[in-house]
Amino acid sequence: MTMAGTNLLFQKLESARELPTIPAVLIPLLRYMGQPAESLDVHQVVKLISQDKSLAARCLQVANSPLFGASHQVETIQSAVVALGLDRIQEIAISCSLLRLLPGGSFGVNPSALWAHSLACAMVSRVFASRIGFCDSGKAYAAGLLHDVGMVALLWVSPHDFRRCFEYARTAGIPLQEAEQRILGFTHCECGGIIARNWHLPPDLVEAICCHHSPKKAVSNPELTCIVSVSDLLCRLGGLGYGYVEHKQTSFDEEPGFSFLAARHRALQPFDLARFTFETEGLLEEVRSVVKQVYGATQ
Repeated sequence: MTMAGTNLLFQKLESARELPTIPAVLIPLLRYMGQPAESLDVHQVVKLISQDKSLAARCLQVANSPLFGASHQVETIQSAVVALGLDRIQEIAISCSLLRLLPGGSFGVNPSALWAHSLACAMVSRVFASRIGFCDSGKAYAAGLLHDVGMVALLWVSPHDFRRCFEYARTAGIPLQEAEQRILGFTHCECGGIIARNWHLPPDLVEAICCHHSPKKAVSNPELTCIVSVSDLLCRLGGLGYGYVEHKQTSFDEEPGFSFLAARHRALQPFDLARFTFETEGLLEEVRSVVKQVYGATQ
């Protein structure tokens, strides 16, 4: 891409008019659901979801999908929470919120694959954060969930360029950010930083979005960024990437994000990657199921 083209693309990214707005309920919902399970109140979850009528309607639509096997018609959000449980309704609400961010039309990557990766990264980030004793597993979940919003930004302002990068990455079997760097001269990480700042997200979430593929650059909360970086890689290695196979050989112990965390946490010395992958496979399978069901029910 030429310098002029790059500048024009960044101008579009900087313009709030060119980008979607984050559903108002998403961040409060993430913050609330990040608390310990025993302190959660079903009524508060119902209240949060009900504040967004479109989101509430989609949650009900999904809850009544035959794929979820409801034994009777679910007519209220409270009934949906009771029928499906807090964890499942959270995943449905978040998946529906994320799907609303995407522009219409075809753009190469399957939207359900994109959000499956994001939701998987969120869930693995939360588990990984708890495993090493990170102080805020809820924030790790939120950072994992939003780490790839730069792709959303690119899809809004330049879907043709995103498609070129995606097709190149898929054909070559390389990480998407490498294809973006070669073709565009920048990656979805920089784009994500712009949209995250437009959304007024907290600085450490902005940093995790900007630096999850270059965790050495993180300064405000490097531990959070490294958790997301490691979790992103674990999900891609576990088959929940962007719908294609990456052929790049990875030495996990040499990844900068993992090296940073391993130097600070005894729980990672040594780290049994095979065991952790086995332990999280149930999470990844749940993500595949939920996203497939949500995406199918909201078409």
